[in-house]
Amino acid sequence: MTATPETAWRSEFGITAQRSPDFLASKADLDSREVSVPHAHVLRRAFELLGLDGVLCDQTAPLVYFKVVRRILPAELQELHRQFWNHGGAPILAVVSPNEVQIYSGLARPIGHVDAAGRPPGLVDTIERASSALREFLPAVESGEFFRRHSKSFNPTERVDRALLNNLQATRDKLSGVASKRATAEVLDAFLCRLVFTCYLFDRGVIGASYLKGIGLPALPHLRDVLGLKPRSEAKASLYRLFRQLAKDFNGDLFSDDLDDEAALISVAHLDEVEAFFRATDVTTGQAAFWPYDFGVIPVETVSAIYERFLKDADRESGAFYTPRFLAELVLDVALSDQRSLLGSV
Repeated sequence: MTATPETAWRSEFGITAQRSPDFLASKADLDSREVSVPHAHVLRRAFELLGLDGVLCDQTAPLVYFKVVRRILPAELQELHRQFWNHGGAPILAVVSPNEVQIYSGLARPIGHVDAAGRPPGLVDTIERASSALREFLPAVESGEFFRRHSKSFNPTERVDRALLNNLQATRDKLSGVASKRATAEVLDAFLCRLVFTCYLFDRGVIGASYLKGIGLPALPHLRDVLGLKPRSEAKASLYRLFRQLAKDFNGDLFSDDLDDEAALISVAHLDEVEAFFRATDVTTGQAAFWPYDFGVIPVETVSAIYERFLKDADRESGAFYTPRFLAELVLDVALSDQRSLLGSV
């Protein structure tokens, strides 16, 4: 059968019928497989989120995501890379345009602007579609040669989960250094985890401006806007009113502590530190930067890893554990599928 223009790119990459067990052309292709595909739920989400035209897997995990575009638009590619990085499912995204293929890294943090050479963030290589290099690309990826050749673009510490955890740890260290020593490590850990979960709810559209308005707060679009309220005493009061409402709406250990006692220990200086983080200030340098994170895309496993990093010692001793991403995403999606949003209600 002759390839259509929409699928001709596959043969240019060397994706043939012999490769079919490793290549998924669509979400329907994934769902029709008789044999279970590893990380199927992650791949399903990637097809939906990124509008992919194919996924190449190795024996255990996604390896390359493919997306076909009519033309290269820098602003759209910048946002696509940001979503791809936040999703954290595969190390490589290949964007196929009529004349060239752009290769992006999932281990390069979005920076919000082009670099000194004019390259968009995450761009590793550009390959002409008419060149033999395109046929050599996948063998180089599968052998590891591509990653060795472009090692600076595949820094494990820049992967979304590690970058977020390290930045949160730096924020946690800053909170410990605040002049007021009354807040214990346990209090600060719980405070930070609550903030992350609240940000997650905003980014996933579970709560928003109408939710805040419904509990008597200004109709602000995001957590960072609550943290930025002036005077600072109003920011603190608003934040804890939000926490108390979430404690009613979400029955879980995250909001089970005595919030009044905690509020007495958290100072405006603590609020300033966490606002800086959520405003994308680099915690280590103090310089304003680009906010790369999107909890609407970041896998649930990464959120679970945050709780594990800042887990109370007592919980560690009692054997607390966290669900792997693929199961957690599936359980969450199924559990919330028939639930109305909290937007517009309290």
